[in-house]
Amino acid sequence: MLKLSEILLSPKKSERHPFEIIFVGFFYTSLSLLISLWILPEHASLVMVFLTVIACLYLVEGILIVEEDKENNLNKGSWILKEHSKFLFFLMFLFFGFLIAFIFWTIVLPENITSIVFSLQKASFQEIKSISGMVTSTTGAFSIILGNNLKVLLLSLILALFYGAGAIFILAWNASMMGYIIGDLVKNNLGIISLPYALLKYSLHGIPEILAYFAAALAGGIIFVTVVRGNFQKEKIKKTIMDVTIIIGISILLLLIAALIEVYVSSFI
Repeated sequence: MLKLSEILLSPKKSERHPFEIIFVGFFYTSLSLLISLWILPEHASLVMVFLTVIACLYLVEGILIVEEDKENNLNKGSWILKEHSKFLFFLMFLFFGFLIAFIFWTIVLPENITSIVFSLQKASFQEIKSISGMVTSTTGAFSIILGNNLKVLLLSLILALFYGAGAIFILAWNASMMGYIIGDLVKNNLGIISLPYALLKYSLHGIPEILAYFAAALAGGIIFVTVVRGNFQKEKIKKTIMDVTIIIGISILLLLIAALIEVYVSSFI
């Protein structure tokens, strides 16, 4: 296993050792949560997400550069997601690190502290529940969920386009939401024995949903690095647009699957 310092300082090494990224995500999230609770407790629910994102920017920006280099060397017959699979695994394990940390702190912290640290997450969850409660049909619920997820996908793409690794904010925020919901369910309702149940209930639709956002981050990041490097050769631009279009199409398909699972499977678990 690599030393934590090697992973933090070398994006290439971190991409080759994605499992260690879980520990990086957990460490950064925990540190950010504790710092935000110390310096700005009344705004900790948002500050901790921003601090987590800032801590990860160096790593993610470095890996985006590696991925853009791969774009330059891709063969015409190469399957694009296979070529970028290490980056997608990196984001997945980073997200898992975020998620585990948020679940852990939701369960461990006293209720009065949890209500402060996750105040925005709790309010957002209650708002989603109230909107869902007003929907009388599964078709209506599907439309609302898919519409909201497409907005998040678009935001992920825009953040990645203009800020490179900016889409990490979406991943960190979603991890904080999911982590709080799962942790709160375990802590206040069914106990630690219900953790597998809670993970299953929200992971069934959560995993394809998050994968869609990962893919959008990859698509936007590739364009961002291409523009920053000034690589405007006609063939290069044509290939980049084609690859990005395929990735975004896959992202939308994943969101369709996630919405179907959430409405017709997860809601009955």
